[in-house]
Amino acid sequence: MAKTITPDQVVDAARDLDQVEFTRDDIAEKLGVGKPKFKQAFKQARESGRLEKVGDDAERKGRFRVTR
Repeated sequence: MAKTITPDQVVDAARDLDQVEFTRDDIAEKLGVGKPKFKQAFKQARESGRLEKVGDDAERKGRFRVTR
């Protein structure tokens, strides 16, 4: 059975990173899954306003932060 990731788990993983800004790769590594496995949960967390994009890094990867 596939592991289902929730928006709460995404936000909790982001907080557990102990860094202000992070990429989707950082979250994937923290959760131990590939990016497609948490894409919907990440999108829901952004739409609810708990995560926001702050820009792109030098490799053109999106950088995000937890808002609440």
